[in-house]
Amino acid sequence: MPEHETAQGQDGLVLCADRQADTLAIGDLAISYAHAIDDRDWKRFESLFMPGAFIDYTASGGIQGSLSEIVQWMPAAMSVFTWCMHSISTHEIRFTGPGEATGRVHLFNRNGVEWEGEPELLDVGGLYLDDYVLAGDRWRFSRRVEQIRFVEGGKFAELLRQLAGAS
Repeated sequence: MPEHETAQGQDGLVLCADRQADTLAIGDLAISYAHAIDDRDWKRFESLFMPGAFIDYTASGGIQGSLSEIVQWMPAAMSVFTWCMHSISTHEIRFTGPGEATGRVHLFNRNGVEWEGEPELLDVGGLYLDDYVLAGDRWRFSRRVEQIRFVEGGKFAELLRQLAGAS
């Protein structure tokens, strides 16, 4: 692979029109993911991934597994939240082949939860580490791993920190 194709070598590189379009599409994929979760639209969520995708939420006390395992788990896992606002920023995308890319994106999730009869805010911050694949005319996740930098809030946040520490 030529030096300009390595991750560091892509810093500031002027991309051709096709790669610029790919960058926008991958960015839209990440935004669609956030809205699919906030809207609890599990059909949309599933459509954002390749069928054989691997997803890992263990850093926040969740599970890791295949797309089908995650899709079955998500509705119950997210039902504890009264509302969610997933935000992403600082998205870095690096192309590794004609229809392949890797990326990392900062995440900040503010969630409402009713825990032990009390309303709480739960704030989660970290990164998603992603692999993307071009499938026809759409980019999809083939791998998404969550890395958590902080979990803040009340008693529910403490429970999540304990669960994440045990995984």
